[in-house]
Amino acid sequence: MTAPTHIAFGLLTVASSFSLFSMSFHRNLPAVACAIIGSLLPDVDSPRSSIGRVMPFASIPIERRWGHRTITHSLLCMLALSVVTLPLLAWETACYAAILLGYMSHLIADSTTKSGVPLFYPHPAVCVFPGSARYRIKTGSLMGEGTVLAVVVILLLLFMPVSHKGGIWRSFRYLMATPSAAYSDYRRANTETYLNFEGQWRHTREKVSGKALILDARSAWFWIFFNGRVLTCGEHGAILPDKVRVEETDRPVRIQTIRLKGETYQELIERIPANSFVSGLLEADASFGVGEEERLGGAVSFTTREIEFKFAQKKEILRFQPILRGLSERVKDLSRQKQEVFEKLEDLKMAYPPVHYLKRREIEKELAEKQKEIEALKRKNVRFRGVLRIRLTGEQL
Repeated sequence: MTAPTHIAFGLLTVASSFSLFSMSFHRNLPAVACAIIGSLLPDVDSPRSSIGRVMPFASIPIERRWGHRTITHSLLCMLALSVVTLPLLAWETACYAAILLGYMSHLIADSTTKSGVPLFYPHPAVCVFPGSARYRIKTGSLMGEGTVLAVVVILLLLFMPVSHKGGIWRSFRYLMATPSAAYSDYRRANTETYLNFEGQWRHTREKVSGKALILDARSAWFWIFFNGRVLTCGEHGAILPDKVRVEETDRPVRIQTIRLKGETYQELIERIPANSFVSGLLEADASFGVGEEERLGGAVSFTTREIEFKFAQKKEILRFQPILRGLSERVKDLSRQKQEVFEKLEDLKMAYPPVHYLKRREIEKELAEKQKEIEALKRKNVRFRGVLRIRLTGEQL
């Protein structure tokens, strides 16, 4: 067979073999190159072949010593190649497999020609398929090899979507679009992933669909970032899915670890990057409380000595201000006093005749001092220790 047919059949053989093991082929350019080289390599025994013209230093001596379609078209030479290319196995398993599968595809393709191949060389037996020469292909013939090449190219093009989805099994899971199938795809992914889903809100039963960043997953549900909120999608989640599919990207998952050994809450906030999600547990060195208006649910939760974050965004963490026990009542008192001063200032602004501006300035100064005192109390030294995992994302949230 000619070089184009061998290349096309080699690529089809490698792509289909890789798909059985859910290995990516179309994105692995070194493996594609190895498949092409392997599919042409047996013809190195002929200086007139494509690879023989590139490697005359090897093709001429081989042809003189053994002739065409002899030792290089045998399992013996394929075994030797597997030993010589062993360093590829240590560098890239896919490349090692691709070059051997490409080589094997050449032997299979040539066995369908009129002359066949001596697979068990030096034994003189020639292996052919099918047995009758009437149904085998004449090398270079338009009707024979041309038809085979067209069929192989069509099959290769049809197979590309399967390779793009990660193989036969992953393509099957993609078509199923179930949470368990999507979870299997998520577990295999090593890059940032998104969830394409269709379903309904758990409480209202309204239809909902979209694409959301996956933050984490379990077999029964996904934690996703959707419409500015961290939600769960799956069994017992905020979103009950009908169809879910995982979409991979080329961006790596970036995780940053922050270790606290007695830092204040303000120091922690300064270390948290924008566009990130924070998870972890912090322990305080003393009991603390928060104002009622600052109580949060879900992303930030707390006890008197601990704070737990679950994919909390920086804007949510900023709203949470721990205050030492004993000071919380003082903060509440100051908040009430501040409100009274504020109302007094508003009354002065509406008074008629107008109040002297010095009087208003005095009230405004008092209001500012109350606010400063409240902020100072909130920054009292509650110190924390623990480990936080920061999920970074390059996208605007």
